Amino acid sequence: MINYIIISPVRNEEEYVESTINSVLKQSILPQEWIIVNDGSTDATREIIEKYTMLCPWIKLINLVDRGYYYPGTGVVTAIKKGFEHIDNYDWEYLVKLDCDVTVENKYFENIFNEFKINSKLGIGSGAIYLTDGDKEIKEKSQFDHPWGASKIYRRQCFIEINGWKTIPGWDLADLLAAQMKGWETRCFDEYKILHHRESGSRRSGFTQGKFLLGRFLYRYGYSFFYTFFKGIYRIPESPFLMGGISLIAGYLYAFVTKEDRLFDKDMRRFLRKKQKVYFRESVKRQFNFTKKAF
Repeated sequence: MINYIIISPVRNEEEYVESTINSVLKQSILPQEWIIVNDGSTDATREIIEKYTMLCPWIKLINLVDRGYYYPGTGVVTAIKKGFEHIDNYDWEYLVKLDCDVTVENKYFENIFNEFKINSKLGIGSGAIYLTDGDKEIKEKSQFDHPWGASKIYRRQCFIEINGWKTIPGWDLADLLAAQMKGWETRCFDEYKILHHRESGSRRSGFTQGKFLLGRFLYRYGYSFFYTFFKGIYRIPESPFLMGGISLIAGYLYAFVTKEDRLFDKDMRRFLRKKQKVYFRESVKRQFNFTKKAF
């Protein structure tokens, strides 16, 4: 039997949280503990979760005081760290960070645990994000070695070696880079679906504002301008046409000009830029081969 624990941060998710709970209850392998940290919800989220804590003693609810606003990045880490403090079962093999606006297939966890069994160097894994409105599913673009924070699974030894989560924006990039720097592999498995019922970044006021903020963070993470520029160009065809990609590049340049503080240390930034050079070369090579076949 696989021994795993789920920790979920949740804030004002009355529309989705029950679907997430039912999705976990249908899993072929159930967790030993599921700690849900209610980060000051002001809607019916708490009441919905409490119904299930009465039915399933392995589901625990931790309630935090409402700070009065949604705090992306560090607010999430603060919540999941609080959940980690309330773990009772210390023999866990895997730790799952699961958002409460997603649903997964009935064998989602079992399938990914099998991937961990097959590959002893796999330290962090997840399925792929598919945006859904109930009628159609659209796969989010992702890199094969970039597990999604919405449903990220950690092998215990890897989690210990990277010293858990860093309380910074970009924690979900920092942990996988830290794992890779220590020789662990990280994977996003496209064949295992995470149905995401809210588009990434949609809590922010405005799509272009979200892209501008993302551009600022890319600078603070240590992305090269060259890589960010082509990332922005790549996003130009996305809706809203032109503005999303331009906002991303503008955000990066704003952070550069104003000298915003870096979030990752020098070694991690250097490691990240080396990876980006490899990604870019492989992307150009794939595009060249595609064009060559087309003609």
